[in-house]
Amino acid sequence: MRLRRYDEIGAERRGTLLVLLSAAAYGTMPILARFAYAEGVAVAGLLAYRFLFATALFALLRRPKTPEIPLRKRLVLWGLGAVFVGNSLCYFLALERMPVSVMTLLLYTYPVLVTLISALFGLDPLTPRNLGAATLAFSGVAVTAGSLAGADARGVALALSAALIYSLYMVLAGRFARDVPSEQAARHVAQVALVAYASWAAARGELPLHTTPAAWAALLAIGVVCTVLALRGFLAGLALVGPARAAVLSSFEIVVALALAMAFLGERPGPRLFVGGSLIVAAVALQRPALR
Repeated sequence: MRLRRYDEIGAERRGTLLVLLSAAAYGTMPILARFAYAEGVAVAGLLAYRFLFATALFALLRRPKTPEIPLRKRLVLWGLGAVFVGNSLCYFLALERMPVSVMTLLLYTYPVLVTLISALFGLDPLTPRNLGAATLAFSGVAVTAGSLAGADARGVALALSAALIYSLYMVLAGRFARDVPSEQAARHVAQVALVAYASWAAARGELPLHTTPAAWAALLAIGVVCTVLALRGFLAGLALVGPARAAVLSSFEIVVALALAMAFLGERPGPRLFVGGSLIVAAVALQRPALR
């Protein structure tokens, strides 16, 4: 059996760490969004300011003399941004209608979708290891979700739509943004989202915000931590580990989100949460780079 080069192993480890850090950053987002909702911020305004702050920070962080990528590639990245807009819209609308725990669990039906879609299009081999990890992650979601009786039907549909759209976004990003520096890819995604959501918020009269300092702090954190840090980290990690592994590793977000929901929102899921969370952690462990 051929020994893997140490630089390849190092790249996998860096990619794994980047995706896990991105997942932790994303895991704080529903809690911050709930704080902003409680202060009267509507979805359109929240998303507009999220990507306003993110786009401004991407511009500040842009490296001097960074070569421009060709227009054709920029159009592809903006197309990815349009897919991302659909995902984030469904995510935040679902978050308005259901507890963080239920919404997050429904969203995490996507790792198995990414694994299957990636294999279908020949982007990642369907190995026993990544299929087993995706199965563990999906099983964790199924166990923790429990009964959905009495749940908001539109909220459930929105959460599942967010999962499907995000699956497509991950596969497309793995295919078309793999050779683009993560900061450039993330910047183009944020630009599209800003145009879409600022237009929507302006049309609804929600662009001028008269809210509290706490809400502004939550919006700033969503833009900086949950968007710039999370998006750049995810795209950089995705390029190193591939979409199927990134999908399962990013399931760590569910552990962070549920723990924060319990600590700050008073949500008290039952024992099924801990069983399902253990399965998800096992899936993350299974996806660690191996020396072989």
